[in-house]
Amino acid sequence: MSKPGLFFCIVALCTLAAGCNQHGSSTDSSAPTAPVAGPAKPAATADETTWGNYLAEQGKLHGKDVGMRPYIYVIPAGDSVPAVSRRESEVDAVVHSIGPMLMPGGMLIVGGPDPKQTTTFITDVSKQLKEGSLKGVVVMVVSAPSEQAKTNDALKASGATTRFVAM
Repeated sequence: MSKPGLFFCIVALCTLAAGCNQHGSSTDSSAPTAPVAGPAKPAATADETTWGNYLAEQGKLHGKDVGMRPYIYVIPAGDSVPAVSRRESEVDAVVHSIGPMLMPGGMLIVGGPDPKQTTTFITDVSKQLKEGSLKGVVVMVVSAPSEQAKTNDALKASGATTRFVAM
């Protein structure tokens, strides 16, 4: 199994074990989620497992009303060949594998150490999605507040319910 595939499986298993299937009140998707005492933002140099656990914890805090298990994407930072290749591979995974399987009530959690790379990832995914293809799906973006407008604009045509969590 490839390293990104193994990582995704580990994060998915951790998320399943953690039990994100809690029901609660809905959050306004147009406003950033207010800071809640929660997980500390990992260092930019932290490994992908640490970032994956951080995103899973954010999902538990801000996705309690989502009934399905989330798909978590840690977007790697940097312009190295492996980082660029991994981002391209994950764009393809969302557009061609995960996206068509998501049903209303599903959730994607996206984030990583570089907020600009996260926004670029969201924009690249959105360019390839059909209009309305994520209707009823919650896309939680964990990023810097300065990226909120760009991510909301990029996801608008997809029909996704955007939830922005400031890190």
